[in-house]
Amino acid sequence: MDKLSEISKWDVLNVYNKVKNVVMNYTEFEIKVNEATGPEPWGASSTLMREIADGTNNRKYFEEIMPAIYLRFNDTDPSNWRQVYKALQLLEYLIKNGSERVVDEVQSHITVVKMLKNFHHIDANGKDQGINVRQ
Repeated sequence: MDKLSEISKWDVLNVYNKVKNVVMNYTEFEIKVNEATGPEPWGASSTLMREIADGTNNRKYFEEIMPAIYLRFNDTDPSNWRQVYKALQLLEYLIKNGSERVVDEVQSHITVVKMLKNFHHIDANGKDQGINVRQ
């Protein structure tokens, strides 16, 4: 019973995500984007972001990466603000370090990014968590 008390919510979420990845038949890069933009209160590792940026140089992977990011932007549950914010951070990283196609792709989908200016979420403590997304 002592071992169970050592299991964190993040450990359980990690197992859940691994099962979900198999069930949903996600590709390698969809999994990487989901990992980089997950709900954990810490950011994605620089190694993971670099792997995703390198993946944008391959057309097949590029076509998996960008829709996975846009999917985060379209999350209708504002309590998932952290995933949206981390997707924006990842997108910024890809613009700076990924393929030039990332810039073209973002320009052609700029309305999706601009809609985030209206993102709002006030947490249970009354803190405006949407401000980071809006900025």
